[in-house]
Amino acid sequence: MTRFARHLEHHPIVNPFPGIVKLEAALGHPIRTRIGSNESMPQPASPLLQLLGAAGAELARLYPDPYAHALRARAAALNGVTADEVLFDTGADSLILLTLRLFCNVGDTVVSTAGTYPTLRYFAEGVGAQVVEVDYAHGDGLLAPDLAALAEAAQRHRAALVYLANPDNPSGHYHRADAIARLRAALPADCVLLLDEAYVDFCVEQDDAPPAGVLPGTVRLRTLSKAYALAGLRVGYAIAAADIVAKADQIRPQYALSAVAQAAAQAVLDEPDYARRLIADTLALRVQLAEALRARGLTVLPSRTNFVAIAYPDAAVAERIQRALLADGVAVHRPPHAAMKHLLRVTAHPQALDAAVLDVLAGSA
Repeated sequence: MTRFARHLEHHPIVNPFPGIVKLEAALGHPIRTRIGSNESMPQPASPLLQLLGAAGAELARLYPDPYAHALRARAAALNGVTADEVLFDTGADSLILLTLRLFCNVGDTVVSTAGTYPTLRYFAEGVGAQVVEVDYAHGDGLLAPDLAALAEAAQRHRAALVYLANPDNPSGHYHRADAIARLRAALPADCVLLLDEAYVDFCVEQDDAPPAGVLPGTVRLRTLSKAYALAGLRVGYAIAAADIVAKADQIRPQYALSAVAQAAAQAVLDEPDYARRLIADTLALRVQLAEALRARGLTVLPSRTNFVAIAYPDAAVAERIQRALLADGVAVHRPPHAAMKHLLRVTAHPQALDAAVLDVLAGSA
């Protein structure tokens, strides 16, 4: 059974501002006049009218629903869970921090892969956790989180939490549902698995279907940044057991997810063909990009994401090529962790297929 941080375990925290939607549900009828929230009056000369239109300006003027009820219902239906098993916040990064705050005491151990998504360490150190890293599993053209090593480290260090990005960032590797189930079973019962599935929308093959529903002792993270093109609005959600969601709601900033972001998220979730087209176009570009890079003699790691990772002989080569691209105004990502500095991560984007960019990536320009 998972355990919350000690100061939260037996201490319920009440949100002083639950919002209009909860008030309407409690009353059983709508609120027609909002004069209790100290919101600004409408201004016909608002500069937002030209930027966002009348509807957007009105959304910006009013406080949002703190619990994003409409979004929870949509995400629950999409994932085959109930609305009380879904929680929205300002992107997967905020949900990583929220999960760490929820389960980690100062001095607790968090286990992750050395060189995986660096925000995990950034936030874990901020809450006072000790980060234990295990190496990637290496092979011919393979760079994958080592699930057995993660489980062993969690048992040895009595970890409060294990973090796994699946698909992985920056390698692009994907562990299928049966492997995730084996990892969860191998962890201590009171250790939380933080399963970051930010790129799982790009796992479209039948054999790549992610685990279904709520996983015991697991917080699953999703984002609308990648497959729904809302990176600038910061919308993400977690799938977890209802008691975890309820406790997380007690410590989450109430109004973090803006009304504009919520409305945009509803719009893209209500138009599933939009995401399907975006995913299909992205996957086609990823294939083209990988083929073009391999044709130039580069080592491209297998990817189930919207990017490809190029493995260079060493960090010095990768840095030289990154600098050459930056000098020409082209930004590619080189992971900051020492174990991953020989990689360059390139997003599947039409501009990545520019011959001049490809030539520099291949070291031939």
